[in-house]
Amino acid sequence: VLLYASNMHNWVLCAVSLFALVCVCFVDGGALQFQVRSDVVVSPFRHVFEECVGSGHAALALRADFQEQLIQAHHDLGFRRIRFHGLLVDDMSVVLPAENGNPGVMFSFFNIDRIFDFLLKIGMKPLVEISFMPSLLASGNKTWSHYNANITPPKNATLWSELISSLAQHLIQRYGADEVRSWHFEVWNEPNCCPDFFWDQGEESYFRFYNLTAQALKSVDKKLQVGGPATAMSGWLDDFLQFCLKYNVPYDFISTHEYPTDPPGPQSRTFFTNVLANSRSVVGANTSLFYTEYDDGYNDASSYGAAFIVYQNYMVRDIVDILSFWVFSDIFEEAGLYPDPYAKWMPVDGLMNVYGVPKPNYRAFQLLHWAGDQLLQTTPDTFSSANETVSVFGVSGNGTSIFIVNWNVYKLPIVSQDVTVTVTGLKELKKQAVAYYIDENHTTSYGAWESMGSPLYPSPSQVDALKKASSLLPQTIALVPSSSSSGAVQFTVTALPYSVINVIIA
Repeated sequence: VLLYASNMHNWVLCAVSLFALVCVCFVDGGALQFQVRSDVVVSPFRHVFEECVGSGHAALALRADFQEQLIQAHHDLGFRRIRFHGLLVDDMSVVLPAENGNPGVMFSFFNIDRIFDFLLKIGMKPLVEISFMPSLLASGNKTWSHYNANITPPKNATLWSELISSLAQHLIQRYGADEVRSWHFEVWNEPNCCPDFFWDQGEESYFRFYNLTAQALKSVDKKLQVGGPATAMSGWLDDFLQFCLKYNVPYDFISTHEYPTDPPGPQSRTFFTNVLANSRSVVGANTSLFYTEYDDGYNDASSYGAAFIVYQNYMVRDIVDILSFWVFSDIFEEAGLYPDPYAKWMPVDGLMNVYGVPKPNYRAFQLLHWAGDQLLQTTPDTFSSANETVSVFGVSGNGTSIFIVNWNVYKLPIVSQDVTVTVTGLKELKKQAVAYYIDENHTTSYGAWESMGSPLYPSPSQVDALKKASSLLPQTIALVPSSSSSGAVQFTVTALPYSVINVIIA
């Protein structure tokens, strides 16, 4: 269970939360006190963060370095699906002029096959974003991004439906109905953004386009899973559901996006969670809710994002069904593929840089992946402190895995905190545990890169050194018998600002 605490004042607080009866005592100048019961499971720990991860656009998945990085991320982090833009854009050569000078167009799924074959070979699935408009089918010439993705509706609805149904038929023929039925088809990307960044015709036009696309998929196989509206800022959800209800439009899931820096920006530690919880209340308990894009909002290589990831993925584990981080790699070219290994200007927060060097965010997902799938009773569990920054939760399944997170949104108060955790219910008392740290002094390759002189094009040996600097290094910490609880052990650690500490008792 996740916990919050502050030692700003002397106080005692007891409260009942959704997850556990809690009691917390703090003494000014001392360590924050928490207890984990390793023998008491309170609920599953759903790894919704492993269900999907984002990437750039489809054609990048044909690159060897992209594929190498994805294989590593899948192995280390457990991602099951991948989502990318632009499956149908012109650089994928899906819609081409008809052969031999004949009028009309032809469809080619060769490049799509190459990508999907690769994904299935490595044990992943696509979350198929149906975008953007092939220029030969487009009603206008408005484009977005470095790769000139056309964002206008189709000029011919019949031809668009033929493309979508032909693609569905082809996928079923190649991969089998059972496999393709396990995929998710998401219609477009952020049609409400900016306000016409990705779709230039507004809400009602998108809803009609969604219906056209969903019906084309369902005409091939009613069990294919389709959804939307794939909006920015958790928008249009109620309107989309009302439209589908009114016109009997099929949907199998609801998808949307949220970034904590979206207007009005992060107001508190729970701001992101509150938005997702509101979306769940809109779509209802029985509809799958996918957040197919999010990140920490600041796109840097510091430990801030790592602490954000661990905190938020705990908080929303029972709210959403997919929480897909955007993106797994800086091999990404919405504005062009720049060489800077740590380009802070980038509108993306890759878990790995262009050279495949993991960032702190990557290591946060790695620790979460290692953790088990059963939440342990942990006290205290309280949201009442106005100055809370420290959170603790325990997980079983891979030993007793205890996460200590010190995180707050930028510009709000945060300081280093000493944290003492008492662990009860162990089958045998241990004298030591293994600890992994993600903070300004650990798993940070950015500082190592700066010490090299910030090379724009690091050499292979420099890249190897950066990967080494990014590694999770196990440290042994002492477990001492608890003075307050018989048959228990405890440890004390110092959680720096924007840090994650994972203590594992095997």
